[in-house]
Amino acid sequence: MGIVRFKKKEINQIMEIYSKKISTGEWKDYSISFQKNHATFSIHKSFKHAPSFQIEKKYIRKRVYTLIDNKSIVMCSDQLNKLINYLKKPNLRLVR
Repeated sequence: MGIVRFKKKEINQIMEIYSKKISTGEWKDYSISFQKNHATFSIHKSFKHAPSFQIEKKYIRKRVYTLIDNKSIVMCSDQLNKLINYLKKPNLRLVR
């Protein structure tokens, strides 16, 4: 098997939510990496820090998407939409 990549449709789905979060100032930057066993779309809240979220696409008999939040697995699914819907939730913060 060759290098795992995101398809154009998958990138468009991710970029749709990414552009909304950019416009609210919640996210700042992204990076994409392609490896032999997985592809990763990393979302950064700051230019200086490690990614806040990562969407990994792996092939293990079938497509598996994993959402990682600060190095902790939030959810896994065979459908990218489930991960995108989780990211659509507003980021609530406690204000004192």
